Amino acid sequence: MRVRKNRWLTKISKHTGESEASRAVEILVDSFRTPGETLSTLVRQLGIQEILSEPLPFDGGVYEIHGKRIIRINSLAPAIRQTFTLAHEAGHLILERSLKGATSCSADRDLERACNCVAAELLMPARQVKKIAQDLGRQSPEKLSPIANHFGVSLQTAAQRLHDLQVWILGMGMWKCESVARQNWFVGHRPWRTDTPALSVFDLAMESRAPVQTTEHIAKGTYTELVALKAYHIGKKFVIAVVAE
Repeated sequence: MRVRKNRWLTKISKHTGESEASRAVEILVDSFRTPGETLSTLVRQLGIQEILSEPLPFDGGVYEIHGKRIIRINSLAPAIRQTFTLAHEAGHLILERSLKGATSCSADRDLERACNCVAAELLMPARQVKKIAQDLGRQSPEKLSPIANHFGVSLQTAAQRLHDLQVWILGMGMWKCESVARQNWFVGHRPWRTDTPALSVFDLAMESRAPVQTTEHIAKGTYTELVALKAYHIGKKFVIAVVAE
Protein backbone atom coordinates (compact mmCIF):
# COMPACT_ATOMS: atom_id res chain seq x y z
CA MET A 1 0.00 0.00 0.00
CA ARG A 2 1.32 3.44 -0.92
CA VAL A 3 2.04 5.66 2.09
CA ARG A 4 0.67 9.20 1.78
CA LYS A 5 3.34 11.87 2.06
CA ASN A 6 3.22 14.37 4.90
CA ARG A 7 3.18 17.80 3.28
CA TRP A 8 4.79 19.48 6.31
CA LEU A 9 7.66 17.01 6.38
CA THR A 10 8.02 17.65 2.64
CA LYS A 11 8.22 21.40 3.38
CA ILE A 12 10.90 20.75 6.01
CA SER A 13 12.88 18.73 3.47
CA LYS A 14 12.69 21.54 0.92
CA HIS A 15 13.58 24.13 3.55
CA THR A 16 16.68 22.24 4.70
CA GLY A 17 17.69 20.76 1.34
CA GLU A 18 17.67 17.25 2.84
CA SER A 19 15.40 14.65 1.21
CA GLU A 20 15.46 12.14 4.09
CA ALA A 21 12.72 13.24 6.52
CA SER A 22 14.33 12.41 9.88
CA ARG A 23 17.60 14.01 8.84
CA ALA A 24 15.72 17.09 7.57
CA VAL A 25 13.98 17.45 10.96
CA GLU A 26 17.33 17.04 12.72
CA ILE A 27 18.85 19.86 10.63
CA LEU A 28 15.85 22.13 11.28
CA VAL A 29 15.95 21.55 15.05
CA ASP A 30 19.72 22.08 15.17
CA SER A 31 19.22 25.52 13.59
CA PHE A 32 17.13 26.55 16.62
CA ARG A 33 18.62 24.53 19.48
CA THR A 34 21.72 25.37 21.50
CA PRO A 35 23.51 22.34 23.05
CA GLY A 36 22.37 21.84 26.64
CA GLU A 37 19.45 24.23 26.26
CA THR A 38 16.24 23.32 28.11
CA LEU A 39 12.83 23.21 26.47
CA SER A 40 11.67 26.06 28.69
CA THR A 41 14.53 28.27 27.53
CA LEU A 42 13.94 27.33 23.90
CA VAL A 43 10.24 28.23 23.87
CA ARG A 44 10.98 31.54 25.58
CA GLN A 45 13.50 32.34 22.87
CA LEU A 46 10.71 31.55 20.40
CA GLY A 47 8.45 34.21 21.92
CA ILE A 48 6.70 32.47 24.81
CA GLN A 49 6.49 34.67 27.89
CA GLU A 50 4.99 32.18 30.34
CA ILE A 51 4.43 28.43 30.72
CA LEU A 52 1.37 27.62 32.81
CA SER A 53 0.75 24.20 34.33
CA GLU A 54 -2.93 23.86 35.21
CA PRO A 55 -5.74 21.27 35.12
CA LEU A 56 -6.99 21.01 31.54
CA PRO A 57 -9.26 18.60 29.63
CA PHE A 58 -6.57 18.37 26.91
CA ASP A 59 -2.76 18.13 26.75
CA GLY A 60 -2.00 21.80 26.12
CA GLY A 61 -1.41 24.48 23.51
CA VAL A 62 -0.04 27.88 22.56
CA TYR A 63 -2.26 30.88 23.33
CA GLU A 64 -2.17 34.65 23.06
CA ILE A 65 -3.87 36.36 26.00
CA HIS A 66 -3.87 40.14 26.45
CA GLY A 67 -0.98 40.44 24.00
CA LYS A 68 1.11 37.85 25.83
CA ARG A 69 2.00 34.47 24.30
CA ILE A 70 1.79 31.57 26.71
CA ILE A 71 1.87 27.79 26.68
CA ARG A 72 -0.71 25.96 28.81
CA ILE A 73 0.14 22.41 29.92
CA ASN A 74 -2.25 19.95 31.56
CA SER A 75 -0.99 19.49 35.13
CA LEU A 76 -3.14 16.36 35.53
CA ALA A 77 -1.09 14.46 32.93
CA PRO A 78 1.96 12.38 33.96
CA ALA A 79 5.21 14.38 34.08
CA ILE A 80 6.61 12.56 31.05
CA ARG A 81 3.49 13.44 29.06
CA GLN A 82 3.75 17.09 30.10
CA THR A 83 7.34 17.18 28.84
CA PHE A 84 6.30 15.72 25.49
CA THR A 85 3.48 18.27 25.23
CA LEU A 86 5.93 21.12 25.82
CA ALA A 87 8.23 19.67 23.14
CA HIS A 88 5.27 19.35 20.75
CA GLU A 89 4.33 23.00 21.29
CA ALA A 90 7.98 23.93 20.70
CA GLY A 91 7.57 22.10 17.39
CA HIS A 92 4.64 24.36 16.51
CA LEU A 93 6.74 27.42 17.34
CA ILE A 94 9.69 26.21 15.25
CA LEU A 95 7.47 25.48 12.26
CA GLU A 96 5.71 28.83 12.72
CA ARG A 97 9.05 30.62 12.71
CA SER A 98 10.58 28.70 9.78
CA LEU A 99 7.61 27.64 7.62
CA LYS A 100 4.65 29.74 8.80
CA GLY A 101 2.97 26.77 10.47
CA ALA A 102 -0.04 27.34 12.74
CA THR A 103 0.36 27.27 16.53
CA SER A 104 -3.34 27.11 17.41
CA CYS A 105 -5.29 23.88 17.92
CA SER A 106 -5.62 22.40 14.46
CA ALA A 107 -7.28 19.53 12.64
CA ASP A 108 -4.26 19.45 10.32
CA ARG A 109 -3.00 15.91 10.96
CA ASP A 110 0.10 16.42 8.82
CA LEU A 111 1.09 19.44 10.91
CA GLU A 112 0.47 17.59 14.18
CA ARG A 113 2.56 14.65 12.97
CA ALA A 114 5.36 17.00 11.88
CA CYS A 115 5.31 18.68 15.31
CA ASN A 116 5.56 15.25 16.92
CA CYS A 117 8.62 14.55 14.76
CA VAL A 118 10.21 17.82 15.88
CA ALA A 119 9.33 16.97 19.50
CA ALA A 120 10.97 13.56 19.13
CA GLU A 121 14.19 15.18 17.87
CA LEU A 122 14.13 17.71 20.72
CA LEU A 123 13.68 14.99 23.35
CA MET A 124 15.74 12.21 21.72
CA PRO A 125 18.32 13.72 19.35
CA ALA A 126 19.02 11.27 16.52
CA ARG A 127 22.80 11.28 16.91
CA GLN A 128 22.60 10.52 20.63
CA VAL A 129 19.97 7.81 20.14
CA LYS A 130 22.06 6.04 17.52
CA LYS A 131 25.20 6.22 19.66
CA ILE A 132 23.51 4.83 22.79
CA ALA A 133 21.75 2.06 20.85
CA GLN A 134 25.03 1.13 19.18
CA ASP A 135 26.76 0.95 22.57
CA LEU A 136 24.00 -1.32 23.94
CA GLY A 137 24.21 -3.68 20.98
CA ARG A 138 21.53 -5.80 19.37
CA GLN A 139 17.85 -4.95 19.98
CA SER A 140 16.46 -6.71 23.03
CA PRO A 141 13.51 -5.94 25.36
CA GLU A 142 15.58 -5.32 28.51
CA LYS A 143 17.48 -2.50 26.73
CA LEU A 144 14.45 -0.28 26.18
CA SER A 145 14.10 0.99 29.76
CA PRO A 146 17.71 2.29 30.02
CA ILE A 147 17.22 4.26 26.79
CA ALA A 148 13.87 5.70 27.89
CA ASN A 149 15.29 6.62 31.30
CA HIS A 150 18.33 8.30 29.76
CA PHE A 151 16.16 10.67 27.71
CA GLY A 152 13.36 11.02 30.26
CA VAL A 153 10.65 9.74 27.92
CA SER A 154 8.05 6.97 28.07
CA LEU A 155 8.86 3.44 26.93
CA GLN A 156 6.47 3.84 24.01
CA THR A 157 8.07 7.12 22.91
CA ALA A 158 11.53 5.55 23.07
CA ALA A 159 10.41 2.48 21.11
CA GLN A 160 8.72 4.61 18.45
CA ARG A 161 11.77 6.85 18.09
CA LEU A 162 14.14 3.89 17.72
CA HIS A 163 11.81 2.42 15.10
CA ASP A 164 11.36 5.68 13.18
CA LEU A 165 15.13 6.13 12.98
CA GLN A 166 15.46 2.53 11.78
CA VAL A 167 17.87 1.89 14.65
CA TRP A 168 15.71 -0.97 15.93
CA ILE A 169 13.70 -2.64 13.17
CA LEU A 170 12.07 -5.57 14.99
CA GLY A 171 8.47 -5.24 16.16
CA MET A 172 8.21 -4.44 19.87
CA GLY A 173 5.36 -3.98 22.32
CA MET A 174 4.30 -3.86 25.96
CA TRP A 175 1.63 -5.98 27.64
CA LYS A 176 -0.06 -5.94 31.03
CA CYS A 177 -0.26 -9.54 32.19
CA GLU A 178 -3.22 -10.38 34.40
CA SER A 179 -5.77 -13.12 33.63
CA VAL A 180 -4.83 -12.44 30.00
CA ALA A 181 -1.94 -10.49 28.51
CA ARG A 182 -3.37 -7.27 27.05
CA GLN A 183 -1.34 -5.05 24.72
CA ASN A 184 -0.67 -1.47 25.85
CA TRP A 185 1.16 -0.46 22.69
CA PHE A 186 3.08 -1.94 19.77
CA VAL A 187 5.62 -0.46 17.36
CA GLY A 188 6.53 -2.01 14.01
CA HIS A 189 5.18 -5.16 12.34
CA ARG A 190 2.85 -7.25 14.50
CA PRO A 191 2.44 -10.85 13.25
CA TRP A 192 -0.98 -11.33 14.92
CA ARG A 193 -4.22 -9.35 14.83
CA THR A 194 -5.46 -9.47 18.41
CA ASP A 195 -4.43 -7.25 21.34
CA THR A 196 -4.62 -10.31 23.61
CA PRO A 197 -2.51 -13.05 21.97
CA ALA A 198 -2.29 -16.30 23.95
CA LEU A 199 1.51 -16.64 24.07
CA SER A 200 3.53 -18.69 26.54
CA VAL A 201 6.37 -16.16 26.46
CA PHE A 202 4.42 -13.80 28.74
CA ASP A 203 3.98 -16.36 31.52
CA LEU A 204 7.62 -17.41 31.27
CA ALA A 205 8.82 -13.78 31.38
CA MET A 206 6.72 -13.05 34.48
CA GLU A 207 8.50 -15.89 36.30
CA SER A 208 12.03 -14.94 35.20
CA ARG A 209 14.48 -12.21 36.11
CA ALA A 210 16.21 -12.52 32.75
CA PRO A 211 14.85 -12.18 29.19
CA VAL A 212 13.23 -15.37 27.88
CA GLN A 213 12.83 -16.50 24.29
CA THR A 214 10.24 -18.81 22.74
CA THR A 215 9.03 -19.95 19.35
CA GLU A 216 5.24 -19.72 19.11
CA HIS A 217 2.63 -20.97 16.64
CA ILE A 218 0.67 -17.96 15.34
CA ALA A 219 -2.62 -18.54 13.51
CA LYS A 220 -2.61 -17.19 9.94
CA GLY A 221 -6.04 -18.03 8.57
CA THR A 222 -6.07 -21.72 7.68
CA TYR A 223 -2.43 -22.28 8.68
CA THR A 224 0.01 -21.37 11.45
CA GLU A 225 3.36 -19.63 11.36
CA LEU A 226 6.27 -20.03 13.73
CA VAL A 227 7.33 -16.73 15.30
CA ALA A 228 10.30 -16.22 17.62
CA LEU A 229 9.68 -13.91 20.58
CA LYS A 230 11.88 -12.47 23.28
CA ALA A 231 10.27 -11.00 26.40
CA TYR A 232 11.34 -9.30 29.61
CA HIS A 233 9.42 -8.59 32.81
CA ILE A 234 9.99 -4.89 33.61
CA GLY A 235 8.16 -4.87 36.94
CA LYS A 236 4.66 -5.21 38.42
CA LYS A 237 2.56 -6.91 35.73
CA PHE A 238 4.23 -5.45 32.64
CA VAL A 239 6.24 -7.29 29.99
CA ILE A 240 8.14 -5.92 27.00
CA ALA A 241 8.39 -8.31 24.05
CA VAL A 242 10.29 -8.24 20.77
CA VAL A 243 9.44 -10.24 17.66
CA ALA A 244 12.89 -11.76 17.36
CA GLU A 245 14.80 -12.73 14.24
